[in-house]
Amino acid sequence: MKEYYYLVGQTKMGPYSLEDLLKQPISRDTKVWYSGLPDWVDAVDMPEFANFFASAPPPPPPSSTPPPPRSTSMGGSQRPSAPMPKNWLIESILVTLFCCLPFGIAGIVFASRVESRYYAGDLDGAEYNAREAAKWTKIGFFVGLAGVLLYFLFIFFAAFFGLANSSEFDNY
Repeated sequence: MKEYYYLVGQTKMGPYSLEDLLKQPISRDTKVWYSGLPDWVDAVDMPEFANFFASAPPPPPPSSTPPPPRSTSMGGSQRPSAPMPKNWLIESILVTLFCCLPFGIAGIVFASRVESRYYAGDLDGAEYNAREAAKWTKIGFFVGLAGVLLYFLFIFFAAFFGLANSSEFDNY
């Protein structure tokens, strides 16, 4: 009984019986050897594999024409030549998390539309959404900042007047 070997890259796999070898992931170009062969040969050139590769289609012929370039835009036209406006997405998310939820969400909604409008070729729509995202993000930031400042002022005055009033009553 012959013991067959085949190559995967430079790694020798085997030994296998013919039945076991046919269960392995070999192709027409896989190099195969058994004792008695002077050198490794393509599997398709061995008579033992004639029926095995008879039903397999041949490899496709090399193409002389390159495939057409794929477009990245949704409308099938080329990418706009103007640079994409800043989308303010990260800033909107941070404002939503740390400052002011309603204004930050409006910023996220507009920021998420910038890229899709740009790649659809709608530069005006992309710029409009970028402006709106910037507007709502900045409003949210400053409203949140004002809220934090008012909170600390309230705490300061409450503590100051609370301590001042409590010291007056200690004397009575």
